[in-house]
Amino acid sequence: MGEPDGSNNRKPRVLFINTRSALGADVAVHLTLIQNFNTSKIDVHIATNSNSIDLDSTIDQLKSVEKLKITVCDLGHELSGGSGGKAGKMLSAAKNIGAVVSLVRLAWYIRKNKIDILHSTDRPRDAAFSTLLAKITGCKNVIHVHIKWYPEIGRATTWAVSRCTSVLAISQFTRQSLIDGGIPPEKIGTVLNATDPVKFDPAKVSRGLLRNKIGLSDDTPLIGLVARIMIWKGHMELVEAMALVCKIRPDVHLAIVGKVDLLAAQGSDSFETSVQQRIEELGLQKNIHWAGWIDAMPEVMYDLDILAVPSWEEPFGLVVTEGMAMERPVVSFCSGALPEIITSGEDGILVKQKDITELANALLLLLNDPSLRNQIGKKARQTVISKFTPKRQADEVVEYYTKLINNQPL
Repeated sequence: MGEPDGSNNRKPRVLFINTRSALGADVAVHLTLIQNFNTSKIDVHIATNSNSIDLDSTIDQLKSVEKLKITVCDLGHELSGGSGGKAGKMLSAAKNIGAVVSLVRLAWYIRKNKIDILHSTDRPRDAAFSTLLAKITGCKNVIHVHIKWYPEIGRATTWAVSRCTSVLAISQFTRQSLIDGGIPPEKIGTVLNATDPVKFDPAKVSRGLLRNKIGLSDDTPLIGLVARIMIWKGHMELVEAMALVCKIRPDVHLAIVGKVDLLAAQGSDSFETSVQQRIEELGLQKNIHWAGWIDAMPEVMYDLDILAVPSWEEPFGLVVTEGMAMERPVVSFCSGALPEIITSGEDGILVKQKDITELANALLLLLNDPSLRNQIGKKARQTVISKFTPKRQADEVVEYYTKLINNQPL
C-alpha cells in the first residue's frame, strides 16, 4: 500500500474493484467518476471482472481515460439459484477458484503500485472482496452505498460495511439510514450523485422516439414514469392519481418505461399484474401505456411533458436529475433523497408521500399551464448544471479520498 510521505497534498492512489458480471447503475456511477477525475490530483486504477458479459463495453468506456491503469482478471461468477445441495456447492467452488487466484494477484498489485484506497459498490461480492483484500494488504477501503440501508441487506454486505475503513453515501437520506443501522457517523462520507448535462441536453435530441413506440401524436399530453417496475417505485399510486387526472383531462396519457423487477411479487401475482388489474378496474387502458425499457434515455425524457417520480424512499434518484437536465418538470413525493435535489415550486414539485389527491393536483397544475412547465423545466436544468455535474461529484470524491488517507474527519 502507499506509504505516507509527510505531505497532506500527496495524490491518493485508488483501485476500483468491479466484480460484477453485468454493468449496473452503481458500477455506471463509478465509471462516470473515473472518466471525470482530475488525474493531476489522483492516480486511478480499476480491476474489472473478466467474466462480465459487458466487459468489452466497459473497457470501451474507459480506454480514453488519461493515465488510467486497467486490470482484467477473474473476479468470480454469479450463479443461478437452481443448483443447490452438494453439487451446487462444488460447482460454485469450481467456478470461483479463479477469484482466489485473483485475490493473491491483486494483493501483489496493490503493494507494487502502493495503492492507498480500494473502492467498491455495496453489492455483496464487491463489498466482501474489497474488504477482504484490504485486510490482507493493510490499505484502506471504501464501500459506496447506493441504497437505503436496512437490516436484511445480506450477510456479506453487512460484514463488509462493519469492517471497511469508510462508507460513502450517495445522499444525506442514505447516510441517515446507515446511522440508523448502527454505522458510526464518523465513518460515513457523503457525495451526491451526478448527471452529465452534456449527454442529457434537450438541444441535442428530437421528439418522437417514445411517442412513436406507444402510438401518440406530438401534441398529446404525456406523463412518464421511468423506473424498475416494483412496488416502492410508486406505480400504483400514480395509476390512482391518473384516475383523478383523467376525470378532468381525459386527453392525458401515461407512459410506464422500465423493466419488471422479478423480486417485486405480491402473493402468487407479480406487481406488474396487480398494476395492470388496477388500470383495468379504473378503465384507464387507453390512457396508460407499457413501453418496456428504452436505452435512449435523453430521447425518452424529451418526449415527456412531465416526469412523475412517486417513489416512496428514493436513495438518490438519477432519473430525477436526468429529467431535470432535459428540462422536464418533475413531480415527486417528498420522500427519500428527493428533497435534497428538488426545491419545490422552483425546479420541480414535491407532494406529500402517498397523497394521491396532492399528486393528481400537481400534475393537473402543470398540465394546464404550459408556461409554468417551461419555467420549472428551464430552472431544473440550471440546478443540474450548478449542483449535480460529474465534475463536481468527482472533485468531491477526490477531496474525500484525501481526507481518508490523511486520517482527517470526513
